[in-house]
Amino acid sequence: MNEDHLKFLLNWSPPDGTSRRVTTARLAVRIGQRTVWPVDGADDASLEIQADDLLSHLTEFWKPLILRQTYPISTQPERPSLLRAEAEKRWGSAPEETVEREDALVTAFEEAHDLSHSFAGMFDLPPLWFIRQGDRMLVETRSALRSVTFEDARAALRRAGDDIATHLQATRDDRWSDLLKAWRTRDQGDPTILLAWAASLDRNVAEAFAREGVLAAPHDVAEAANDNDELRIAARMASALPQEQIRQIIALVKSFEKCAAQPLNDLGIEVRAYIAKSSADRRPFEQGEAAAHFVRTYLKLSTEDMVDVFSVVDDLGVSLHPESVEPSTLFALAVWGPRHGPAVLLNELAMPYPAQIDFRDNWLARVTLAHELCHLLLDQEHTLTAVEVLHSRMPLDIERRAKAFAGEFLLPGSVAADIWKKAKSPRSLIELETLAGDLSREYGVTKNVAAWKLEHGLNKIDVDLRVLLDAVAPNR
Repeated sequence: MNEDHLKFLLNWSPPDGTSRRVTTARLAVRIGQRTVWPVDGADDASLEIQADDLLSHLTEFWKPLILRQTYPISTQPERPSLLRAEAEKRWGSAPEETVEREDALVTAFEEAHDLSHSFAGMFDLPPLWFIRQGDRMLVETRSALRSVTFEDARAALRRAGDDIATHLQATRDDRWSDLLKAWRTRDQGDPTILLAWAASLDRNVAEAFAREGVLAAPHDVAEAANDNDELRIAARMASALPQEQIRQIIALVKSFEKCAAQPLNDLGIEVRAYIAKSSADRRPFEQGEAAAHFVRTYLKLSTEDMVDVFSVVDDLGVSLHPESVEPSTLFALAVWGPRHGPAVLLNELAMPYPAQIDFRDNWLARVTLAHELCHLLLDQEHTLTAVEVLHSRMPLDIERRAKAFAGEFLLPGSVAADIWKKAKSPRSLIELETLAGDLSREYGVTKNVAAWKLEHGLNKIDVDLRVLLDAVAPNR
């Protein structure tokens, strides 16, 4: 996979004897060979800035830029620039106190993560957003949303700061001594504050968890940025929940012992290499479907047969834990890291079913387990703790990929379309409801998944029944 590297291009203005000119530079941002800011695609465009403003911004907001991986309120916009619009939808029916609190959080997020805010006195600049998502960094400009590797972005931000610091140091002007010292010590900080950023926790909650030994606080930004602590990741994924429920989820993760799972590891290496080679630039749901086809072939599973996903996961060496736990909004946990897992918890409270039916025949449990299998296979380059819970802080693209994998693994769209043809191509609501029910029973998936995969399969043969299938399963 060819990576386009992020670069901050700083061209210093010739000195003219004034103090202002010392910090004047022209700035452009490039990804690969393309200039993306201030004007996308205009390689000769740059913006005149005061570079000490940019260094001040990087210094002040280094910790959230490097450590934050979630949005400050429980919503998941498609891109960082849409956070305020998504928040305003919530605020229409929210109490005034909630609106004021969340507005302050959104404003603080905008100030930190849109680097165009760093240039004092310059207004209506094109935005330049940075927000981390796992091992990627989203970079949004006015015209596009792109991503680079997190390590590449961190190195580019560090080089930009170092370049400015070196330039200011060479002036031998004491005015910047405090700023230069702050930049040099940017990776240091109160461990509980670092924990709060890394786990997306309120500072008081982070302090309590560190004090009680629920979570270990990182020593510095570098340790926190490694993101290799399953418990911190679990806390982050569940951070929208009340404190006691976060505590319960951390305790669940702690209960999962570390075990060998060579078959899972081998398959994960194979499928990640396949996706990197064949589907790296495709949309998340396309990656999920491609991965599902690969895994079916790797495991020698017939396209037409119902998959026993419980046996598949068990054979791969994953420890399965069907249990009844609180909160009931927690559907599942998937954990695999240096100290815990691989393990999956399926919450029976979130998936009610008749007592006389084996849990392995619970359609929602089957779909959820397939979803978690995707996380274990595709998201394992870094420590994984996937928490399927109401208001989970899992990045949207990762969730979309796992959802697509689960549906295609259990019921390939092409199979659903073939069965539709064999049923004489029904097009009425009643007939489609009957067909969706038949697909649910035959392949052990929810009605929503059956309708969703039928829609996808039909789209590939240029048949659009989306409106009717919306009526069959409106929440798919």
